[in-house]
Amino acid sequence: MACAQTGSGKTAAFLLPIISNLLEYHANELPEKHHPPSPLCLVISPTRELALQTEREARKFAYQTPIIPCSAVGGHDMFTVTDRLREGCHILSATTGRLKDMVEKGRISLRKVKYFVLDEADRMLDTGFEPDIRKLEDLGLPQKDERITSMFSATFPDEVQRLAKHFLRENYVFLAVGILGGANEDIAQTIEPVSQASKKDRLFQLLEDNLKSERCLIFVETKRSADYIGALLSQRNFMSTTMHGDRTQRQRLEAVQQFTNGKCPILVATSVAARGLDFPLIGYVINYDLPDTSDFYIHRIGRTGRAGHLGKSISFFDPDRESDRNIAPDLIQKLSEAGQEVPEFLRKYSGSIQDFNRDSFGTKNTDMRSGGFAHSQTAATSGGTASAGATEDWD
Repeated sequence: MACAQTGSGKTAAFLLPIISNLLEYHANELPEKHHPPSPLCLVISPTRELALQTEREARKFAYQTPIIPCSAVGGHDMFTVTDRLREGCHILSATTGRLKDMVEKGRISLRKVKYFVLDEADRMLDTGFEPDIRKLEDLGLPQKDERITSMFSATFPDEVQRLAKHFLRENYVFLAVGILGGANEDIAQTIEPVSQASKKDRLFQLLEDNLKSERCLIFVETKRSADYIGALLSQRNFMSTTMHGDRTQRQRLEAVQQFTNGKCPILVATSVAARGLDFPLIGYVINYDLPDTSDFYIHRIGRTGRAGHLGKSISFFDPDRESDRNIAPDLIQKLSEAGQEVPEFLRKYSGSIQDFNRDSFGTKNTDMRSGGFAHSQTAATSGGTASAGATEDWD
């Protein structure tokens, strides 16, 4: 179980060792073709876009090797996917719904899986995917003592860690790099008090004054809001696109491509775009609506400031919105952990929370392994002894 900040290279951290091991220890199995296709590595992701991105990264890392990465996600024709898999598949990147369907229909076999990876594992286990993952074990996925299981995310709440133990061996290792569940320190975070009625004007002001030359990802809480803000931006002649769970797979992929290549430098999205997706050169993330939890806040702003680049996030805090007031203590904590200035207005909504600072909370040189948080720069524990602390169509 591995936890590291957004943009730190977690995908490479699991793909490169797996590819190396496949080449070193399973070379004799690589030329074999099985019917049904039987991958040696299975990577499960919460969204189609992330699963496809993982396949692309695996293809880069496996270039000029005999290893063949493939994907199986919803929205793609099952017969076309099956034909591709029959040509060979050693690393399969998939979403649970499509994978379960194909396994039940006998189009994929999981009996040869040696490496099992849950990417964005906390989200996978916290939003209803757990029964599907358990079902995969009933459908032929080797038991946990017969495979190597890895879980990766930037956040791992305590309750998710407890849930995850079902899928891990008894002597599993918990690895935390940086502050557990903390924000990337390469991101300059700003939180502004903005009423619901003033959000549109403030958004347009930011886009006009500061963000003309920057790619900007705008997060909203609902699909309807994404379409509404997208329409307003188009009326103002901003080149923008939208992404949410009600758009077709083709529309979602087109939105990702247009944002990535700069054709539409503004993307308005729900939390379907919050996790794992690696958009290059995002200058700003704007939380038009704050999420309900600090974990989602961390993942959202983590779309910028990736791979050593600097980024900026601006979040609109609506004092009249109960969920914004409820998340205030967590926002203070995340800002303080990352060495960011905590705005005075935010402290009014902090309740009984103490003022956090880097000397007393989450310092990088602290390694707490006795039933507490792992806050060190690199903290590894065996047996899981270090514990951690808008509905969307994901699959």
